[in-house]
Amino acid sequence: MISPTSTAKAPVFAVVIHEKGGAERREVFEATEISVGRVQGNDLMLPKGNVSKRHARLLYRDGRFIVTDLNSTNGTYVNRRRITQATIVREGDRIYVGDFVLRIELPAGEHAGEEENSREHHRPGETSGSMRPSSADPVVEDSMQVPAPPRVPASSPHHGESLRLTPSMAAEPSSSVGRATQEDFLLEETTGMRDVVGLVVGQVAAKLSPSDLGRAVDSGLRASVEELLREAWSTAQASATANIDADRVIRAARAELLDLGPLADLVRDQNVNEIGVLRYDRIVVTRGSQKNVEAGFSSETALRWAVQRLCENSGSALRPGETTIERSLGEGLRLEAVLAPSGNAVALLRRPRAVATSLDELVRRGTVSRAIATLLHQCVAARLNILIVGARDGGCEQMLSALALAATDGTPVWVCGGFAPPTATVSRVDAELPGPELKRAVRMAGRLPNARLLVELSSGALVSSVMEAVADGADGLVGLCVAPSLSRGLTRLTASLAGEGVNSPAARETLASSFELCVEIARLRDGRYRVLRVAEMVGASAENVHTQDIFTFVTDRTAAGGAIEGSFVPSGTVPHVAEVLRSRGIVLESAMFSRPPSR
Repeated sequence: MISPTSTAKAPVFAVVIHEKGGAERREVFEATEISVGRVQGNDLMLPKGNVSKRHARLLYRDGRFIVTDLNSTNGTYVNRRRITQATIVREGDRIYVGDFVLRIELPAGEHAGEEENSREHHRPGETSGSMRPSSADPVVEDSMQVPAPPRVPASSPHHGESLRLTPSMAAEPSSSVGRATQEDFLLEETTGMRDVVGLVVGQVAAKLSPSDLGRAVDSGLRASVEELLREAWSTAQASATANIDADRVIRAARAELLDLGPLADLVRDQNVNEIGVLRYDRIVVTRGSQKNVEAGFSSETALRWAVQRLCENSGSALRPGETTIERSLGEGLRLEAVLAPSGNAVALLRRPRAVATSLDELVRRGTVSRAIATLLHQCVAARLNILIVGARDGGCEQMLSALALAATDGTPVWVCGGFAPPTATVSRVDAELPGPELKRAVRMAGRLPNARLLVELSSGALVSSVMEAVADGADGLVGLCVAPSLSRGLTRLTASLAGEGVNSPAARETLASSFELCVEIARLRDGRYRVLRVAEMVGASAENVHTQDIFTFVTDRTAAGGAIEGSFVPSGTVPHVAEVLRSRGIVLESAMFSRPPSR
C-alpha cells in the first residue's frame, strides 16, 4: 500500500572520529544529511590540511547511510578503497577522510531490525552491536595511514576511466559489508519510482495534444497539467507496489511535463561540468574530476521533450526532421544530441571548466617534472605556439590552465572552446560562427597587440581559421586537441585541414609550421595525470608530421597501493626550441636535456 504522504524521520546517530596521532571523539547528530569538511559551516569539521573545505557528504535515505565524495583533493575512502560514486555504509564500516577515520554508531535498538542482515554480512573479529571500536582492533591501528589509491587490474580494457556503466563492470567491493556502487543503488531504488512516474506522465500526456508538450509553458497549460497530475496519481497509486512518496512522484512528473526533468537542477548547478545522457534512464554527471551515475527520465519520450525545450531555450527551436543537434545555451554551456528516429536518444551538455592550476602545482602532483615546467614556462614567456593533446577527462584543461596562469602578463586573452581559463581579461570567440565570420573573428583576435589565443581545435573550420591567423603573424597560441595520443591528434588536425580543401601534404606542412612544441597528457590507471611526452615539431613529409621527443615519461613500477611510479626522462638531445629561446634572450641550461646514465 502506498502512503500519499511520507516524511523521513531524521535518525539519531553518532560519528566516532579517530584522528591520526590523536584522541578519539564522538559527535551526535539528528539529521538526514551532514557535510564533512575542513572549514566552519560543515556539520562535522575536521581541521587538517589534507581535508578539503567541502570534503564529503553523508546522507540518510530509506534506512541506509550513503557517503559521497565532493570532489575532494585527497579523496574519500570506505574500508580502505577510494570511492568515486555514492557508497552505502553500515555500522562498523570505516570512512577515511584525510588523517581521520570515521565510524557510524546507532543507538541500541535502532539497528535491531537489521540484525539478520548484519549477521549475514558479519566479519570475523567484529562485534556487530558494538558502539565503540576496540583499541586493539588491528584495522583501526592500521588506519593511521591514509590509504593509497586502489589497485586497478592492468588487464582492464578501460583502466583510464573512473566510471563503469553497468553493474557487472562496477568496481570490486572492498568487502562484503555495506559496499554498493551508485549504479547498484540506483537500480534498486529508482526502478519502482521511475515506473510510477512514467505511468503518471503517460496518463497526463494522453490527455494533452503533442503541440501542448512542445510549446512554451504558460499559466493555462500549467493549471491543466496540475489538475491532470492529481488525477493520474490517484490511478497510479493503485498500481504501485512500493511505499512511494506522492509528492516525489508528482514533482518528478511535473518536471518532465513542464520543465527539463532530472536535467533541470543539473543544468543550473554551476559545479556541474558535464552531463551525459547515455540513455533515457541513465545520466552521467561530472563535477570536476568526479563522475556519478544518477537517475534519468521515466521514458524515451520525456528525454526528447527535454532536448526540444533546451533547443527552444537556445533561441533556435528544433527543426522538423533534425536529428543531430548542436546548440549554445549561454554562459558557455553547449548541447549536443542525437535524436534518431529509431533507437535511443543521447545527449551531452558541457560547461566550461573553471580550473585554476599552476605549473608549480603540476610539479607537486607529479604531473610534470621541474625541468618540463621550466621549459613550458619559458616557451610561454617567449610566446611560442604550444599544442596540448589528450583525452577529454580534465587533464588537458589542467595543463591549459597552468599555461594560461604562466602567461598572466595583463595582455588580452581570447578563448574559443569549452573551458574557462583562470585569467581576468578573457574574451570569447563563438566557435559556431559561420566559416567566413569565424575566420575574421580569429584573425582579429590574433592581430591584437600581445593578445593570446587559447583554442580548442574542435572543427575543420576552426583549425583552418587558427592556422590562417598563425600564418598572419599570431603567436602566443595554446591549442588543445582531444585525442588519445599525439600521433592521432596530429592525424586528426591534418584531416580537419584536408576537409577544408587543403591537400594533405600542404595540411601537414601548415600544421608542422604552426606549433613549436607539443604536450601529450593522459590519466594513468592509478587516476593520476602524467605528461607522457613533450616534443617539438621538426617538419613534415608527404605522409607524416614529424616530431622529436624532448622528454618522455617512463614507468618504473606499480607500487603496492596501485600508484604508478616513473621518471620523466630527457631524450639527450638539445632541442631546436632551446635555440629559439636563446635567440629571444632566454637561456636554458643544456644539462636539463642530458639523458641520465643507464642504471
